Amino acid sequence: MTNPKVQTISINGMRHYKHPNIKGLSAPSVTSIVGMLPAPYLPKWNSKITAEAAINEIDEINDMIANQGKTKAIEWLKSAAERELNKAADTGTRVHEAIEQIILDPSYKYDDDLIPYINGFHAFVERFEPEWLHVEKSVFSVTHVYAGSLDAICKINNKNILLDFKTTRSGISAKVALQLAAYKNADVLFDGDEEIPMPKIDAGAALLLRPDKWAYQPLRIDDDIFATFLALRRTLEWEFRQSKTAMLAPVPHKGLLK
Repeated sequence: MTNPKVQTISINGMRHYKHPNIKGLSAPSVTSIVGMLPAPYLPKWNSKITAEAAINEIDEINDMIANQGKTKAIEWLKSAAERELNKAADTGTRVHEAIEQIILDPSYKYDDDLIPYINGFHAFVERFEPEWLHVEKSVFSVTHVYAGSLDAICKINNKNILLDFKTTRSGISAKVALQLAAYKNADVLFDGDEEIPMPKIDAGAALLLRPDKWAYQPLRIDDDIFATFLALRRTLEWEFRQSKTAMLAPVPHKGLLK
């Protein structure tokens, strides 16, 4: 994701957006809320990345042990998955930024290593001929207290499509439908300094851009999907507020009951 257009802060380690025009109002990001869903595949993926690092970098690890000790090598291996995620996130951010600039200026020059990704984007444009209405805009729901940054709204076949760009190796997750349903139901969109009502959205889709392929995936973003997102919003509320106050003062007693 590129840098959002509305100021953000970190609360409880999660991104929150500060409403530009309502003093004191901040809201958790859509991605933080969707992140409340369990991810059972992550432990296995983390183990796989750590094992691959141990094998592929064995000489570096041995040098690290010899010069800095086992503790340093262990810490380096433990952070292997995080390094992989950061690398992927950096590529995704650069692709997003390049696409944003290309939409604004087709002659924009981007880094050569992004060419395979951007070729997929150009193939999508040639195939679907989108009319770009909004690109990289922040949205806010005062009604349900959440916010986020959408990638694009475009018109395809006279329908307003909420479009999300994805570069992940694992492909498009069904969770993206939750993300787009939240954007669709936001109250307002910020276009520069202007706050405007969220445009009518007819459908949602994700555009997968990988070095060797691209894919356009329609997604269901109806009221049923949005209701699930709101349930996750309540789950986040439990995790970071209600759970802290759910246990009341213990009842005093003398000794153990017999």
